[in-house]
Amino acid sequence: MNPVIPIFPLSLVQFPGALTPLHIFENRYRKMIKDVMQTDKTFGIIYRQEDAMLDAERVLPGSVGCTVEVAVVQGLPDGRSNILCVGMSRFRLLEYVEGETYLQAEVEYFDDDPSLEDLEGECAVAKALFERLLQANRRLRSEIERDSGEIPELPTDPQALSLVLIAYLDIDPSEKQEYLEMTDTSLRLRRITRTLEKLTEETEHRAVIHQLAKKNGHGGKPPGL
Repeated sequence: MNPVIPIFPLSLVQFPGALTPLHIFENRYRKMIKDVMQTDKTFGIIYRQEDAMLDAERVLPGSVGCTVEVAVVQGLPDGRSNILCVGMSRFRLLEYVEGETYLQAEVEYFDDDPSLEDLEGECAVAKALFERLLQANRRLRSEIERDSGEIPELPTDPQALSLVLIAYLDIDPSEKQEYLEMTDTSLRLRRITRTLEKLTEETEHRAVIHQLAKKNGHGGKPPGL
């Protein structure tokens, strides 16, 4: 028998290994959090487009989401709460199950297809690009140089790495959803590397312009003068 889990439709794409803060305010989801905290602390997040009709909250069976485990709950005096979730496992939604004010569904968990391909080199390239992207973003935010080498701890497993990297990238949610649904680790990793190359080049270019603008604003001279 397939497991039944609470389903939380949101306008974000959750990935395994990614941390997600949420603000819980609707009564039905307050109850959901109360219920899961009394069991396994787990529910499923599934992407729902922001422009979806209000009466079409239920995404279609076959849609892919990701379970999360509630790591921290900060209760507020009025009954609302802030929670921190950790992404766990991907699933396909099979069919909805009635009986609660919040959505529940029977789901099927899945993983990437087995592969014997050596992706160590691709992982190293993706990690290096990601580090460059973080450093460029920090220069844009004018963060101090000593922090520029600090990057999040990344997994070594190619599947886990590819899913965590895409979770960090600032791209359209519908594109992220495509990555979440993929089951070919090699293909996902190579596509992410191409995306990282593009984002890194653009961000480094913006960072250079930003640094030049800062210097000019403080009496610096444009290059070549």
